[in-house]
Amino acid sequence: MKKCLYLICILLQIQLFAQHPAIDTISSNPIIKHSQFGYYAEICETGTTVLDINSGNSLAPASGLKTVTSAIALNLLGENYTFKTHFYYSGALQKDGVLEGNIYIQGGGDPTLGSNLVSSSPSLDSLTKIFISACKKAGINKINGAVIADDLLFDGNSTPDYYPYIDMGNYYGAGTSALSLNDNLYFAYFQPGKEGEAAKLLKTQPEMHGIEFTNYMLTGKPGSGDNGYIYSAPYSNIAIIRGTVPAGVSEFSIRGAVPDPALFAADYFSRALLSAGVGVSKASSKLSAKINYSGMNNFLTITSPKLKEIVYIINKRSFNLYAETVLKDIAVYKKGIGNTDSGIDIIYNFLDSVKINREGVHLFDGCGLSRANCVTPRLMAKLLSYNTKQGMFNAFYNSLGIAGDPNDISFYTKYGTGTPIEKNARIKSGFINLVRSHSGYLRAKSGKLISFSLITNNYDTALKNIDELHKQIMIKLFNEN
Repeated sequence: MKKCLYLICILLQIQLFAQHPAIDTISSNPIIKHSQFGYYAEICETGTTVLDINSGNSLAPASGLKTVTSAIALNLLGENYTFKTHFYYSGALQKDGVLEGNIYIQGGGDPTLGSNLVSSSPSLDSLTKIFISACKKAGINKINGAVIADDLLFDGNSTPDYYPYIDMGNYYGAGTSALSLNDNLYFAYFQPGKEGEAAKLLKTQPEMHGIEFTNYMLTGKPGSGDNGYIYSAPYSNIAIIRGTVPAGVSEFSIRGAVPDPALFAADYFSRALLSAGVGVSKASSKLSAKINYSGMNNFLTITSPKLKEIVYIINKRSFNLYAETVLKDIAVYKKGIGNTDSGIDIIYNFLDSVKINREGVHLFDGCGLSRANCVTPRLMAKLLSYNTKQGMFNAFYNSLGIAGDPNDISFYTKYGTGTPIEKNARIKSGFINLVRSHSGYLRAKSGKLISFSLITNNYDTALKNIDELHKQIMIKLFNEN
């Protein structure tokens, strides 16, 4: 009897994929010749497998890994969890408004401080005004001391060990800090010349004091876009700029990663005080050892947006910094200090606790930028199914991109347009060198919710062909269930 049931299941799966040319005999499809791939899908409610091709292969997911980090953070911390940044002053505040002491900024692991990405977070300009107003309300007119940053809630290893060097100096490779500001990025503005000529570095915004820029940027073809890279490293004061910016415009900007976010924050607020007429006698710095704040005056506290709003940006905009910060935040929650390896251990422990098999899974960051990360498509889809039964599901589901929705802020506004997955599939994709993944949910014509994970590595074809193949698999999943 068991053998008969097994044969029936096999025949049903064969029938499922026998009728569509895009996925017929997929293992021999020339589109994925030479590649490594794995595709898996199941019905969320029952766990019934509806697609299984190499689902146990260990594959790099790229940014698809953000679904794992964000989902586990929501499960552990709760969708309404917030982070706090405290501003203190020490010492005696004289009657004439002179502070004989320092201002301390204690980072609490909020990645959104001074960001424009989350509407409920004050922008950098608004935050600056709030800070200056709080200082003046406290009666501070001059500081015989310094502005000092405290980022000791996290360890000092701001960038995961396996990040590529080409990425670390650019905004999408920005390092984490318990005290982040302005998404730990800056804009570098260039004046292009004629095609092939040097592009002059005009300025950075915010100003990046103390960084020595060596500029090799050239001018590319008109309309060629941003092909510039900033080569730098965490805590380095040297940045080398290469690549091209397009001809035909008077000014063009690229985004770089702040090498020392906490020190940048201290320096930024110190200069903001000086601009507001509040003297600061000493250079800004950051702590090297923890201090006791109990005897100080906490004159300002900034509360972050809720975690569900942060996860919304992590998945909709595939924002690496927020994913890496949240990975360290769950390490703080469970172990008291923000550490990448501890965050990964917590992910492993969570998967074990909910009995999701993690054989073949090896993680080195929380956002997927490292090519060394390995997951299995089966694990990805199993975790997605698990989420549907948890209280955080709506927050997580709403954070995924909507296929073919022109009003969505994700990157899939044209993907699947005119097909059954339009405004149906909820997707988190991943893309790094020779890695493409799509994971998420779609509702079949039967009404059943399906979780899926489609991962292709080392393909010898154009990216658009892999995207089309993955799309056709999603369409088939809709039609056959």
